[in-house]
Amino acid sequence: MERRTFLASLAAAGALGTAKAEAPAAGRITLLHTNDTHSRVEPFGPGNGNLSGLGGMARRATLVKRLRAELGPVLLLDAGDTFQGTPYFNLWRGRLDYQLMRMVGYDIGTLGNHDFDNGVAPLVEAIEGMRGMAHRNAPFEFVNCNFDCQGAPELGKYLSPFLVREFPGIRVGLTGVGVAFQGLVAPSNHKGLRWLEPDQALRPIVDRLRVQERCDVVVVLSHLGFDAQGHAWDDVQLAKAVPGIDVIIGGHSHTFLEAPVKITREGGETHINQVGFAGVNLGRMDLTVAKGQLRAASGLALPIRG
Repeated sequence: MERRTFLASLAAAGALGTAKAEAPAAGRITLLHTNDTHSRVEPFGPGNGNLSGLGGMARRATLVKRLRAELGPVLLLDAGDTFQGTPYFNLWRGRLDYQLMRMVGYDIGTLGNHDFDNGVAPLVEAIEGMRGMAHRNAPFEFVNCNFDCQGAPELGKYLSPFLVREFPGIRVGLTGVGVAFQGLVAPSNHKGLRWLEPDQALRPIVDRLRVQERCDVVVVLSHLGFDAQGHAWDDVQLAKAVPGIDVIIGGHSHTFLEAPVKITREGGETHINQVGFAGVNLGRMDLTVAKGQLRAASGLALPIRG
């Protein structure tokens, strides 16, 4: 089914509302997450102020491995802008970043504006290079519902409007949204893609996840920014405009949040978290579900140190 036809069918499904069958099970999940890592493979060296000595992919991998062993059900997520920022990107054009993320064990990510800095074709090459490497971890997948890829099918085949992951007692639905290209990405670098208003793209997806997919928790990987002060779509606006989102894992604005921000919205609450940039922190959110609803959510930023 073509992406445009698929999204249209979701809009029709939205008329069903957001009610879901009673789900007596209970469960928990931990979301580990990063954003705007910007090709920062190595830790910051001396002379970088309060960032000195922080970060590094190897250290992140060690922490993720330990937490997976301790916590049980875990999803490792990324909110975009993996590319651009160090000579590693200049040399490897994003291929190294995605290959390392696969080795770390990322499950699902979305795309940011800088991931298009070399254009669509090199982005696709980086994704395919990661998927083609021989490694025990499955290649991580990408979600986005507000990029119309009809004119760029080579990228569209790697972007899912949503994904569902199931764990004991809990079904998690995930989708993603990206920032507008205008003023951020050269037209030639997003050729074939059309940006859609994130609220309009999200509503049918969230309804689909709630009703047809019977998800207990809906997570949006957002590369819109935390709070644009009314100048553009951001995570705070999105939480208020689209009912049914439980968690927004944010990026783009490089916002350092020590704990998730809770937004009261129609029918419940949305928890927003973002952990700076360059991989200096690993975000952690612990979610508990009972009878098909999110009952508890907490989170923090874990500094990546040696």
